[in-house]
Amino acid sequence: MRMKKKKLLFLSLLLAGTLAVWSPAHAQYSAIRVNGVALATGTLNLGLDVMVTPRWSVDASGYWNPVCFRAFRTLTSGFSTGAKYWRFEPHVGRFLGVQNTTLWYDFGGRERSWKGWMTGLGASYGYAWMLAKRWNLTAEFGLGLFYMNDTRKRYDRLYGPYDDRYIYSYRRIVAAPTRAEVAVSYLF
Repeated sequence: MRMKKKKLLFLSLLLAGTLAVWSPAHAQYSAIRVNGVALATGTLNLGLDVMVTPRWSVDASGYWNPVCFRAFRTLTSGFSTGAKYWRFEPHVGRFLGVQNTTLWYDFGGRERSWKGWMTGLGASYGYAWMLAKRWNLTAEFGLGLFYMNDTRKRYDRLYGPYDDRYIYSYRRIVAAPTRAEVAVSYLF
């Protein structure tokens, strides 16, 4: 499983790099962004958005949340790739997007925990405001369908030598947000 993750991440980065080489070599046609909503939850993230035609751009984002306390943990890592159609030009104004998101997670507390992975496709709508010559602010929200495969653990007693533990395995398709971001981008 670990090798599949590395191969998938490598192929996504290779695709983003290839598209970056094919894009025109002009100023402000690429952007590096940080999602403020994810950062507020303790999730470290970084995204790259590259123009490939005068109205289309492709993006790739990586997410990692290392928050782990004794009573609660949210260990997540994932990536998202997608394409955006801009109404006028990349990084300015309205846009529509499609994404593929994959996430591995392990979160929970002393009584309940969830561990598994999910992958899905979604569509989004967003708007980008120019703040300065090389800076902009982007708001984007999207919905999609995810295939989830996880294991849930529930503990009935917490401190005895014979704790009861129930383990449930689930595979399902759910509708969920694919994007919820307010990002600050540096254009180059």
